[in-house]
Amino acid sequence: MTSPAPQTRPEARGFPGRFTCNGPRKVSFFAGLAALLALMIGAGFANMSASGAATPLETTVVRDVIIVGLLVAVVAYQFGSRLLRADAPPD
Repeated sequence: MTSPAPQTRPEARGFPGRFTCNGPRKVSFFAGLAALLALMIGAGFANMSASGAATPLETTVVRDVIIVGLLVAVVAYQFGSRLLRADAPPD
């Protein structure tokens, strides 16, 4: 009687995540994260201020970081989506 050959399992590669599948999508993730962090830092500025409100300069900087972060995130996500469609096999 011969023993059965050991069964080897193929490496489970799984599916790539939504934001880790290509470079532009990673940029999108980190730009969105920067916008979220700017929002939280802006709230911290308001709490640290003596009057209970952030200064106009702080407000402007935080607003601009949030807007630029979100714009970069959306554009990079769309660019990454187009790259995925271009790399997909034709049906």
